[in-house]
Amino acid sequence: MIKSHDQWSKLGEEYLGEHNIAWAERMESYPTQVQGSGPLTLMKSIMNDYWADVPGKTQDWPAEHVDMVMAKLYWCWVAWLEATHLEVGEEK
Repeated sequence: MIKSHDQWSKLGEEYLGEHNIAWAERMESYPTQVQGSGPLTLMKSIMNDYWADVPGKTQDWPAEHVDMVMAKLYWCWVAWLEATHLEVGEEK
């Protein structure tokens, strides 16, 4: 889904795995969806999994956990940016 990776989007892709990325791609295959809806829906799912759906206050996370969650969110942002701004990621 991402054409041009940096270190954080590549790390996010590794943490997300093929299944989650394929799910985001499928989201955009429905005729009622707009370009970029897959990465944004995946981003919302990540925020729900690690923050909104957690009962009570979240506990302090080790740095590795923060990096994992942030890399996943960053991947979604880069995928959305490329999907909605075609000039991003294109070779010049």
